Amino acid sequence: MKVYKSIGNPIRPLRLFIGGVHGRECRTTKQLLEMLVKTSKPKSGSAIVVPCLYTGRYVSTLSSNYLNTKAFKRLVKIVENFKPDMYVEVHCYKLSSYSSLTNPSRINVKGVPPLVEVENGVLIGSISPLLKAKLNLEIAILIETPCGRKENFKAALEILRVFLMSNSTQEALETLGFKHGVKTFKKTGKTFNLPYWI
Repeated sequence: MKVYKSIGNPIRPLRLFIGGVHGRECRTTKQLLEMLVKTSKPKSGSAIVVPCLYTGRYVSTLSSNYLNTKAFKRLVKIVENFKPDMYVEVHCYKLSSYSSLTNPSRINVKGVPPLVEVENGVLIGSISPLLKAKLNLEIAILIETPCGRKENFKAALEILRVFLMSNSTQEALETLGFKHGVKTFKKTGKTFNLPYWI
């Protein structure tokens, strides 16, 4: 497991970017997060980037079974070691999963709010409530990009850079257009209330 560190003076805010938390996501997250490391550094504070936490059997982070995996044990050590001020988890999804990830009734079906498309198939939302509680994270962001589709990397990198350059998660979300916790998407006209899913 490779860990990239960009330590500033002062160290805070410390941003933690984690990719490849289950299954074969590393095939996508490793490339994407290594591109972030090679092309950007925070203006202030620090960044820790783990492009590939674990490659192995897929266990959903929504399942309590995930707490028994090597990936979760690694994740706990990293979070406890760095105590991040900002936490961004990077996943990838199969295109066939798009509608279930963004479905407004996902809260009723899976017990988690839907993800929101920010741009070009790149989705944003909150990490698994189970992980958020176990890792004792206040606001934890999830970014999903289509698996293996490099044509989506530009949009994903732009979003990741917003978090890298911001001094707080709230600042990053506002930069992405979530003013006062609400964002209306021009394409669909849908309005999303941030506190609902963060």
